[in-house]
Amino acid sequence: MRPLPILVSITVLCCAFTHAKAWDRGTVDREISKLCEQRNPDDWPGQDDCIAAQRSALQSLRPPRDDQDLVAAYRACKDAASDEYDFAAVYHCYRGRSSAIVADRAAAAEIAAKKELATLFATLPVIVQCSFSDGRKVEIRRNDKYPSAIVAKVSPEALFAGRSGIGYSYEWGGAQGIDFKLDGNQLMDRSGGPVKLFMGKCDYR
Repeated sequence: MRPLPILVSITVLCCAFTHAKAWDRGTVDREISKLCEQRNPDDWPGQDDCIAAQRSALQSLRPPRDDQDLVAAYRACKDAASDEYDFAAVYHCYRGRSSAIVADRAAAAEIAAKKELATLFATLPVIVQCSFSDGRKVEIRRNDKYPSAIVAKVSPEALFAGRSGIGYSYEWGGAQGIDFKLDGNQLMDRSGGPVKLFMGKCDYR
C-alpha cells in the first residue's frame, strides 16, 4: 500500500498541472520513465538523471491561479512542451517567462514612482541648494507628508527619496537609501568603491 501523504501530494500536483485531469502516482512514474527512456536510449545514467529532473520539476511547479498574465504564460509553456509529461520543460519555460513578467512590472513601477516623485518635487519647499567641487549640484526639498522625509535632486535630473538626519545632514540613494550623505557643506559618495568626499557651497533656507 502506498504511503498516503506521498500519494495525496503527487495527486494534488498532477491536478494543479492539468487543471482537468488527475493521474495516479503509478501513471506519472511510468510516463516519466517512458519519456526518459525514449530520450536516452541505452543510457541508464542519463535516464536516471532525466527521471530525477522530471520529478523535481513536478514537485516544484506552482501553477498560478489569479494572475491573468502568469496564467497565460503557464498555459503557453504547457502548450509548447513536446510531451504531456515533460514537466521539466514546463517548469523551466514558466520560470523564465514569469521572471520576465515580474521584472517588467518592477521596471514599470519604478518609472511610475519616478514620475510621481518628479511631480511631487515641484511642490515641496526647498531646504538647501549646493554646488560641489566635482561639478554636481544638489537640491534637497522637504516632504512634509512624512516625518524626516526629503526628496533630493542631483544634477542633471536624478531624483531620490531620502531622509533627514541630525542637524544639517541628509541621506538618499541606493537600495538602503544611504549611498549619498550631505552633512553641512560636505557630500559623501558611498555609491560604489572607496568612499569619496566633496566639499561644496551650500545655501540653506
